[in-house]
This record gives sequence, C-alpha cells and structure tokens, in this order.
Amino acid sequence: MQFSVVQATGELSEEIAQLTKELGYQVSATETQNWLIDLINSPFHFVFVAVSDTNVCGWIVVEKRLLLESGLKAEITGLVVGSKFRRHGIAQALVKAAELWANEQGLKQILVRSNISRKESHVFYSSIGFNQSKTSHVYVKRIINSN
Repeated sequence: MQFSVVQATGELSEEIAQLTKELGYQVSATETQNWLIDLINSPFHFVFVAVSDTNVCGWIVVEKRLLLESGLKAEITGLVVGSKFRRHGIAQALVKAAELWANEQGLKQILVRSNISRKESHVFYSSIGFNQSKTSHVYVKRIINSN
C-alpha cells in the first residue's frame, strides 16, 4: 500500500473526525476543525496525517511540552490508524515523522501515554523502541463556569 505522511490541513477535518471516532471519542467535524486549526497554528504542536490516494488513513499529534520537574520533551498526544488501513506501516511512519519533528525542535525524548485497555498499542510501542516507564491513574474534574 502506497501512502505519504504530510502536515494536516483544516480541509481534512471530516476524515480526521471519522478516525477519531474509531478511537472511541464522539466528535463532530466542526469540533475537529476548530481544534485542528488551533493545533496547526500552535508553535508547540504538529499534526501529521497519512494519506493514500484521497483517503486519510491515520493521524498523529505531537506536542512540545515543558515540565517543571523534567524539562522539555515531546509527547504524542494522539495516534490512530483507520481499521481498514492497519498493518501497512502507517503508525510507524507517523511516529517516525513525530520523532523527526521533535528532533528539529531540539527535543531529546519522546513519550506517549496509552490507555491500559489498548493492548495492541502497548505491543506496537514496545516493538518500535519505546520502554514502559510507569503506570498512572488519570483523574478528571469538570470545571463549571461560575458566570
């Protein structure tokens, strides 16, 4: 299967939204387009897509993060390959693009967080050189607007 990895554009938001739904997130094309435009305009983020013919096969978002306790690093904040495009090296190519972007930013480390239920992801990341460093819990609290 032939594909290329390129920078995402706002025009791809509908297809990106469909892939995001495969991750289990209910998003609209409008929400995706708004968020995508913000990410594209951010100096701290980069969004790559894998495209074959006219199909968006997958996407990845990488972020330049500054942490007080550990400094600058890159973090993959999202990665998905469409179910009908898997097992063709697309995810690996997207991660490689994220690594190259991180290197261009002068970053020396890239990390990714993966839900414990995504067992295929754990095998994938281990197979391309990522090492598990810790397990954590994620807590969410809704912030209510007081106005």
